[in-house]
Amino acid sequence: MVKVLIVDDNDNNRLTLNLLLEDIAGVEVCEAEDGQVAVEMCVRQNFDLIFMDIMMPNMDGFEATKLIKQLQKNCMIIALSALDDQTSKNKMLSLGAEDYLTKPVDAELFNTRVRHYLRIIALRNKETSTTSQVLNPFDAKVYSRSTTFRIDKEEALGEFWDYWLKGEKNIIDLSDCVRLIYGFGLWLLKNEQSFTIVMEESSDKVYMMLLHQGAIKSIVIKNLLLKHFAQAKYILSKEMLSFQLDMDIKSSVEVKKESVEVSAEAKKILAKTHDNALCATEYIENTAISFMGKIDGLESINDETDKAILDFERSPSKRTALIICDNFQEYADVLEELVDFAHLGFAIQTLINFLTTLTEDQFEDTKVKKLSSMLLNLLHDLASWRENVFITQVARDVHYLDASLLSSCIQVEAIFEDKSADVSGDDEIEFF
Repeated sequence: MVKVLIVDDNDNNRLTLNLLLEDIAGVEVCEAEDGQVAVEMCVRQNFDLIFMDIMMPNMDGFEATKLIKQLQKNCMIIALSALDDQTSKNKMLSLGAEDYLTKPVDAELFNTRVRHYLRIIALRNKETSTTSQVLNPFDAKVYSRSTTFRIDKEEALGEFWDYWLKGEKNIIDLSDCVRLIYGFGLWLLKNEQSFTIVMEESSDKVYMMLLHQGAIKSIVIKNLLLKHFAQAKYILSKEMLSFQLDMDIKSSVEVKKESVEVSAEAKKILAKTHDNALCATEYIENTAISFMGKIDGLESINDETDKAILDFERSPSKRTALIICDNFQEYADVLEELVDFAHLGFAIQTLINFLTTLTEDQFEDTKVKKLSSMLLNLLHDLASWRENVFITQVARDVHYLDASLLSSCIQVEAIFEDKSADVSGDDEIEFF
């Protein structure tokens, strides 16, 4: 069912559009008598298609369109006005309207246009098919478009910087990601190596990939990420560094005297961020009780994982290593449900994925002992995190161990790094 909102201060105009839409199946129609009411309705519910009058009291169509587009980016807004002038049309289109119709509405033209709008909306809502051309290793359900930068000189790298950071892009952690890629890019250019940066996106994610052809040692990349972009969600292969970034769906609506008053609950939802320090007691108060049973279950998982690690140290094999992975997977599954710890869950999942790639010929005595020791330390930290955040609730910041746990996951992988890589350290790679 396509949800349609008619915004017009004239009762007869709203009635006319209602009658025209009656002949179109699969449409649910709502009405608003001015722009402010329309924005208030959009705070509470989503609309697929909005017919927006321009000249209205309290809040005109220009202001309403601007605010609604900040609330609902994918909503299709069609301007309706008795003013058939280019200035009004251009202004509405620049604010986010996708078409402009003049009143009185021609019934045949309106019917044709609406059917086209509905087809476009249906395509927007349709999941993107998986294709073999998708480059990012996170998700195959991305838009068919991509953006590619072929970097062979510093001017091209500067163009990449400007494209992403010169203007609002509404992508969380975008600046950190671009700055890191820029720093890696400078090093590659100084070492006379060209490279490619590719971006793919879905409705709520952006995937940015640096194709470096194995020129930078992976442990250098990981340590620099830990230092400069610790919250990054990334996958590192021999020839490509891939980032997953979240779209910022928060509203930037400003409450003005003549503007809509957004409810306190709506503001709380729209302004939610995971970057703020949050004490354990406050966090537990806002955590669903149903999660606490899963947190309690982690104690027995800790004991089982401890035993599995010791078994692996005594008898290192693919089988005993996979038992460790299975136990850590239960931790990762719980963390995935706790949205505030998504980065931590991602780090543990990445560690699990790495451990499953190890082969028995890599299980040298020294490496096995070091791996077992580091996994036990990681497990101890996880137990401490669970105790201080969820049991005693003494942690002043629920994320107090994030950096340490992320570092532990990276250092585990470093045990098996190839020491013959080209770059011996990170001193030559510049960040700012």
